Amino acid sequence: MKAEATNAEKFISAMYNLSSAIKTESEHCCKLCGNLNEKELFIIDFIGGKKSVKMSDIADFLQAPLSTLTTIVDKLVANKFLLRYNSSDDRRVVKVELDRKGKASYKEFNNQKEIMANKVLGHLSEVEQGILITNLMQLTASMNK
Repeated sequence: MKAEATNAEKFISAMYNLSSAIKTESEHCCKLCGNLNEKELFIIDFIGGKKSVKMSDIADFLQAPLSTLTTIVDKLVANKFLLRYNSSDDRRVVKVELDRKGKASYKEFNNQKEIMANKVLGHLSEVEQGILITNLMQLTASMNK
């Protein structure tokens, strides 16, 4: 089925506005979490949920080469967001975990996610929340085809 021209225009406008709002929220969150960029914050979130993580697992998660990840992690280690060490089981395996600033950033990021969810969902009924979430999942699936 083809979209009606006026609906297509409304959709594109709504998507542009949503994208802009997400970018603004993301930049605000990155600033609050220690003046990090999105990749750095995603790494901290990934590690924070797992405590100690192999570098290769982070590279797989980000779908980024290990060399790129090493550069990012070097910066986060230097700025006291992460601790890096060799595994006691296998010295070839490099692991990372959150340092003091990383734990604070992880906590703030989770706080910001909760604030965002409440901002968006708080004025909707439980049924409306479910419909919105389903529609967003369908939208994502449609865009990934």
